[in-house]
Amino acid sequence: MAALGVLALVVGVLLIVIEAHVPTFGALGITGTLLSAAGVWLLFTSGGLGMEITVPAAAGVAVVGVGAVAVTGRKVLSARREPVRTGAESMIGSEATVRSWDGDHGQVEADGGLWRARMEFGYTETPRAGESVVVEHVRGLTLSVRRREPWELSC
Repeated sequence: MAALGVLALVVGVLLIVIEAHVPTFGALGITGTLLSAAGVWLLFTSGGLGMEITVPAAAGVAVVGVGAVAVTGRKVLSARREPVRTGAESMIGSEATVRSWDGDHGQVEADGGLWRARMEFGYTETPRAGESVVVEHVRGLTLSVRRREPWELSC
């Protein structure tokens, strides 16, 4: 019985570690927690301890583990809703200033650097140097921009 308890604890902890590295949406974490609680219960009962110690210990392991999985899952879900704050994707929707424009391509200053730019599909007017444009897409090192609409607030 003790060997089965140790096996349950080891497999439970292994499942919890796997949950930390593989996105299973809490399935392995909860299973690992419950398996660890069962392992604690098996170890305590095989050691001859009474139910007044075994049940609270196993329940404590289960409650703490499931609570940790729930808090972690909630934090992960809230982080997924946050906007991108780094990288090229964070530039979408930001303002850029036209430095030069020739034909359908030009150069804009955005996020502290000079970028190659082209007008977004459907916008035919050529922007002037110094004009403010909005970044719509980032494709490699080229920004797709559009003219700022009159109703949009400038920052």
